[in-house]
Amino acid sequence: MPHRNNPAPLPLVVTLNCIDDCSLELESLAGVATVEHVPLSRLADGKIESAAAVLLHSLAYLPRAAQRRLRAYHLILCLGSADRAVDSALAADLGLRLVHVDTSRAEEIADTVMALFLGLLRRTHLLSRHALSASGWLGSPLCRGMRRCRGLVLGIVGISASARSLATRSLAFKMSVLYFDAHAGKRKVKFPPAARRMDTLNDLLAASDLISLHCTLTNETMQIINAECLQHVKPGAFLVNTGSSQLLDDCAVKQLLIDGTLAGCALDGAEGPQWMEAWVKEMPNVLILPRSADYSEEVWMEIREKAISILQTFFIDGIIPKNAMSDVEEESEVENESEQSDQQYKENALQIIVREQTDDVHVTPDNSQKKGGSLVKESSSSQHQVSSLSQNTSARSEGRRSRSGKKAKKRHTRQKSQQKSEDPSAVEKEGTSQRDDTAMSGTDQALSSSSEDSRSRKTPIESMQEPTGAQVIKSSMKLSGNCTELLRDGYVIALYARDRPALHVSRQRVKGGGWIMDSMSNVSKRDPAAQFLIIFRSKDTIGLRSLAAGGKLLQINRRMEFVFASHSFDVWENWTLEGSLQECRLVNCRNPSAVLDVRVEVLATAGEDGVTRWLE
Repeated sequence: MPHRNNPAPLPLVVTLNCIDDCSLELESLAGVATVEHVPLSRLADGKIESAAAVLLHSLAYLPRAAQRRLRAYHLILCLGSADRAVDSALAADLGLRLVHVDTSRAEEIADTVMALFLGLLRRTHLLSRHALSASGWLGSPLCRGMRRCRGLVLGIVGISASARSLATRSLAFKMSVLYFDAHAGKRKVKFPPAARRMDTLNDLLAASDLISLHCTLTNETMQIINAECLQHVKPGAFLVNTGSSQLLDDCAVKQLLIDGTLAGCALDGAEGPQWMEAWVKEMPNVLILPRSADYSEEVWMEIREKAISILQTFFIDGIIPKNAMSDVEEESEVENESEQSDQQYKENALQIIVREQTDDVHVTPDNSQKKGGSLVKESSSSQHQVSSLSQNTSARSEGRRSRSGKKAKKRHTRQKSQQKSEDPSAVEKEGTSQRDDTAMSGTDQALSSSSEDSRSRKTPIESMQEPTGAQVIKSSMKLSGNCTELLRDGYVIALYARDRPALHVSRQRVKGGGWIMDSMSNVSKRDPAAQFLIIFRSKDTIGLRSLAAGGKLLQINRRMEFVFASHSFDVWENWTLEGSLQECRLVNCRNPSAVLDVRVEVLATAGEDGVTRWLE
């Protein structure tokens, strides 16, 4: 019998933590490759090591046990990554071949922003939680602040494709549209003719009822919405951010939400502990999404179809693919960033080569003129070496380019802190932090860059002022002066009961019910329920906002109960302070018989910039 040659097995494609049902991939790659989903619980089966291609959502969010099983010969397709720069940097550090597959999501982002604005304006997310009668909701606090869209002014920060899509939708709702280009003079795009371009960000904030951020995170746009520009925001405005959380100064935005300057805020993927507190989640005018603004079933199917096309080209034609992203703006931004990174790399390499050559030549005043020409020749030859060096390293340029954006952010923050401080000790600390950053691996730098940026925002001057403020507050508690002389607007305090070892806290009568003041002994001052924000109404009267109750004010009702029922001031919410911090009496201005004997402890102070900072 003639000997039959067994056909070679088809290459294996593995999906990790992204596609459970691989029927589409199996049907499209029939006869080309086999596709199998490997759950994270079966990493030890050896399927990943034997695969030719791996599909995943994000390399950075993949467990370390799965990352260690990826090999350099794998073709790794990253489907719709939330942060391509971090994934590219991590792939470069691990020596992996990573290809990003994505598509335009401008329509999805614009739809989500409109839905968030409509939800904040029409309070649909609040009304849906209460099964009230047809007439029971009218006149209730739920309908306060409900507004119509027609006639409002929308301010768009950025000129991306999603910004233009949002402008088109807003004009259909009879809104006026303003926009501001954070990268003025660099790009020319065409907004709808009815949209008006603003010259400054402050002018846009002052005129806008609705504000939406659509700019990418760069050195210029980091914290573009900060405490300084928020001073120009229109009272009662709504803010929506579906971009990076580092576009906002979280503390400043949070402070404006508490004092009522901002009527509402919606964030897609809020980061940081300040947005994780229980009272923030319970605020009726704050919406937080889990990074879902740019998702739709249509987008996901387009990404999967692109990945299938890339795999067919790879297995049939043997062509190594490049990043597949159909959003024209994203591609242009990546190219601009890559060109800047390559230029910076060439300049650094030129400096290194010239420095190495000039170190061997000792130039003196006598022979400087003789050796000047030789140095020029050496520098020109060095430029030739740099150009050839950059061509030889083109295979590694993608990972370096993605890391350059992160490093540029750190370098920009360090330069700002160095310019604001002339303290030698601060400079010494800065040098130490730079050496520590150099000692870190590239993976750790990429994964921890966002937290390092947020920590480096605090200048040495601020760090020097904070202990001083804490010492002043601690020393003032020992004084017997009047409370109104020691406390300031924006301070956060804790109220201790004087007749028993307990803290006054705000709690709900029943789940979903009203808020009342109670005293409990099994809580600490770190609990948001025991923290109250001071708002001075006049020189002698204050208001106390409960952080746990969403900023509602302490008042006395007709049944002589201490409750939290309203965000706006009335005579029932006004209180006077008598005595010292150790022996303080809160007396209601409406009913002087409503008295609360407490001991006051200051937990946070408000600086000159208006931002409240914790003492511990």
